[in-house]
Amino acid sequence: MNAQVATPDENAREDAASPEETPETVDVVETPADAVEPAGTGEVTPATEATADMSGDRSSTGEVAAAPVQTVYVTAPTPPRPKGNRGMGTMLAVVAAIVFAAVYAGVVAALILIMSPDQFSGAIGQFISGPQFYVPALVFLVLMVLWALLANRASWWSWVIGSFVIAVLTYFVSIGIWILLQGGFGLTGSEAAAAFVASAINPALIAAALVARECAIWFGAAIAKRGRRVRERNYEAWQQFERDEAQKRADLGGVAAA
Repeated sequence: MNAQVATPDENAREDAASPEETPETVDVVETPADAVEPAGTGEVTPATEATADMSGDRSSTGEVAAAPVQTVYVTAPTPPRPKGNRGMGTMLAVVAAIVFAAVYAGVVAALILIMSPDQFSGAIGQFISGPQFYVPALVFLVLMVLWALLANRASWWSWVIGSFVIAVLTYFVSIGIWILLQGGFGLTGSEAAAAFVASAINPALIAAALVARECAIWFGAAIAKRGRRVRERNYEAWQQFERDEAQKRADLGGVAAA
């Protein structure tokens, strides 16, 4: 058999076809044995040590953490509103004016019977339908209502003073209105003075002033009496309000202390 001898060219082609195998180098890092800490050794990090120290301090001193602040909203208390006496005072003032008109008419009727009894029927009718009757009655009504509104819950002394004021004003205001109704704007000075004197000495107007004073003081006493009761009720309501507020404050203080 003929042996095949490889030529140099064939050897070169085989070397080119098979790649060169380069050996790989692996770096092995050796860790020192003392650098690796075994698990479960029980060593604590600095943060854990600080937390443990704080817990130990609180437990040793007995301090308790502060509770969170709780906001309590309480409705503002409304004090009792003082009650007045103006409504009832006005009603009694109207009643006083009605009584004044009746008494005033009776007094004038008595004067007519005394002075001219034979002309009583005609004179009393003329008086009732004329300004000598309704002017003082209306003036008294207005003054009485105004004083009742002004006095409100005042004591009786205010009506003692007010009765004189009402009587004087009823007298002079009625005189002024009488003169105006008789054409006072067209009167001369002397005529106006004469009309004023004639009205001032009129028995009916003098009677109106006296009746106005009596009606004002007695009905004023009734108004003042009710005003005193209103003041007492207002005081009792205020005292009850103070007691309720004190009890509420005591209850809130007990809840806060608990």
